[in-house]
Amino acid sequence: MKRIRKVGLTSFILLISSLIFVIILIGFSFIRNASSANDIAHTWEVKSNIRQMSATISKMESFGLAYESTGKIKFKQAFSDAQEEYDSLLLAMEELVADNNDQLERIHRISQLMEGNIRLFEQRINSEHHLENPQRRDIELHFTADIEQELEELIAVENALLKERNQKLSIWKLIIVGALIIATLIVFLSLFNLIKKVKPLIEELLATQSELEHTNRNMEQALEELKSLNREKEIEIKAKEAAISEAEKLNESLIAKNQQLDHFAYVASHDLQEPLRTVSNYIEIFQEDFPERLEGEATMYFQFINKAVERMRNLISGLLSFSRLGTSGKMESIDLTATLQKIRDDLETVIEEKEIILEYETLPTVTGYRIELKQLFQNLISNAIKFTAPNNKPHIVISFEETNNYYNFHISDNGIGIPEKDFTKIFDMFSRLHSTKDYEGQGIGLAFCKKIVELHLGNIWVSSKFGEGSTVHFTLKK
Repeated sequence: MKRIRKVGLTSFILLISSLIFVIILIGFSFIRNASSANDIAHTWEVKSNIRQMSATISKMESFGLAYESTGKIKFKQAFSDAQEEYDSLLLAMEELVADNNDQLERIHRISQLMEGNIRLFEQRINSEHHLENPQRRDIELHFTADIEQELEELIAVENALLKERNQKLSIWKLIIVGALIIATLIVFLSLFNLIKKVKPLIEELLATQSELEHTNRNMEQALEELKSLNREKEIEIKAKEAAISEAEKLNESLIAKNQQLDHFAYVASHDLQEPLRTVSNYIEIFQEDFPERLEGEATMYFQFINKAVERMRNLISGLLSFSRLGTSGKMESIDLTATLQKIRDDLETVIEEKEIILEYETLPTVTGYRIELKQLFQNLISNAIKFTAPNNKPHIVISFEETNNYYNFHISDNGIGIPEKDFTKIFDMFSRLHSTKDYEGQGIGLAFCKKIVELHLGNIWVSSKFGEGSTVHFTLKK
């Protein structure tokens, strides 16, 4: 088969190359032939204009003499019309012979002679008593006689050009005929060579066909064996389906356990609030009742205690909010573009203060929990703003793609980036990559985002180049 492909490809390339060469040769010949034909047509146009100019000058002479003899206005008007025709032909001739300096110079000489004749005629006809002036009538107008030699030279030059261009046209016609003959020979020889090389290959292919028929019979036998194996696989699939059914039951059990855990987290975090309030209240009482005893390090210790209590209260509040995710209401149809506009309005002051660029296209309408989805986008946008270098203006771009079953969202920023080793760690509850001195927060924002996405049967992950920005990707099921 390799030899068949090699021989066929070589012959085919040779044939195509021959045809391309012939087409180029013929095309070039036709172009040159067309050029020669255009030159001939141009020469005929010049000759035609010369004849028209000669006839127009003759008319000017005739009408001028007629007016001189009769004094009738119609001959004067006819002279003016002929003069306008002459001016038009003169301009056309200057354009036609613009590429021939000798011809252009002759045209200019004709123009100068005609200008003198026209001025003389106008002086004579503008005289009020030209008919009574015998001296002027004795001087006849001879327009044609003055420029006859120039017109003959113009015609002679164009005739010479026409003869030369006709000869070129004949030569190119012969070249085209020759090229067509050569093309026919090349194509015939290429086809003959191709057939000569392909013939043994066709015989080989026929022999190969016989072998393939034998192989096909063997394949049919193998197909029967595969059908037998397929029946066995069907039995295995049924067993796997039963296992999947069992796994679904276990999954339902796990969902119930998770609900119990969420309830436990809610109760535990709620109960933890009471002792914290007690500690906070007694600290306030102590500070109010014994201010004289709070000096130096004691004041600093009480500040540490207050901050620790406040941090603990925030952590418990976050845990409470985490446990309540998915309990805010029923799933409904949500226009995410409108949701983003509300978030933008909420962050308007921050956006103007930090000159934040927030770009997003028209997002789809999805089915989900309204409060949770707003919190999802707000957390990710807030993170992108917070984790941007101080000297940079935050630039956030939100886009999405649609598949058969999911919407894939991407929120990109130009922030400080995330090391690759921390790509999964950042979604853990209370996970922080930076100290509170550098960036405030409790480390629960992305954990919230992960749970919200999972509530909508999606996945969330991150890609980043450390120091150049990050992109958070997540999917929402349709």
